[in-house]
Amino acid sequence: MLNTLLNNLLGSATSDGPHIALAPETVTKLGGFTITNSTIYGVICAILLAALLLTASRKVRVKAVAGFTQIVEILMEFVIGLIEGPIGSRKKAAQYAPIFGAFFFFIIFSNIMGIMPWVGPGITATTAEGVIPLFRAFTADLNGTIAMAVTGIVAVQYLSIKESGFLGHLKHYFTDKPFNPINMFIGLLEVFGEFTRMISLSLRLFLNTVVGEILIAVFAFIGRDFQSFTILPIAMFEILVAGIQAYVFTVLCATYLGLAIAHGHHDDEHPHNETDAVEAGLTGETSTKPLTN
Repeated sequence: MLNTLLNNLLGSATSDGPHIALAPETVTKLGGFTITNSTIYGVICAILLAALLLTASRKVRVKAVAGFTQIVEILMEFVIGLIEGPIGSRKKAAQYAPIFGAFFFFIIFSNIMGIMPWVGPGITATTAEGVIPLFRAFTADLNGTIAMAVTGIVAVQYLSIKESGFLGHLKHYFTDKPFNPINMFIGLLEVFGEFTRMISLSLRLFLNTVVGEILIAVFAFIGRDFQSFTILPIAMFEILVAGIQAYVFTVLCATYLGLAIAHGHHDDEHPHNETDAVEAGLTGETSTKPLTN
């Protein structure tokens, strides 16, 4: 069984050398849109993952339920703990856990599913370009990781505006004196930095995944005569990479959100003027911040 799995999983390693493809292959065109093997794989993974998580959510009980549901609960608790530090509040972490958890679960699930026999040369399709794999790991497609990075940054912007308000969110970039030339310049750099974050997130996820695939293809070609010995470390390596990439992507997105809302939270903790100080005094609160004109 192990030999069959490795043959299907690493079928791209031919006698002429390992087959390495950096770009996804086009399977068909639909309404003017190009459908690649990574797109098909990504959609299938998203549907399967959503079905599994919905099934698990319906089985959640106060008393722990053994099996897949318990694994999901443990992972969600891990995600909450993961983003609690950057966001600075467990309540907010639990509130936004479904958003960040979606990235975490999808990256792990799609990468681990990528080592299954039906991904890669295991199942092929005949197209105008020839015989190509029908499924390719979604995170091994730069277009896929760019889409995930853009979604992540847009989600961070939305949640930041939700937390601090639109004007409060702008202060994160331009402070409360946006027309100061220095503040304006630094603010524009911060805005530009959001685009570099998209590039950084997408390239980090793509390169780590595709390099993993290349290593697998190379080692499979080198060790094709020792298939039973090579299957376990290859599978363990892919699972490790999947976990690390899910962790890094989720932590970075949570950190970006934490940085974006930190300014607003800091402002809310202290009164800004005499009026706020008087209101605080009327309610019996005290402030250690000096009054400002």
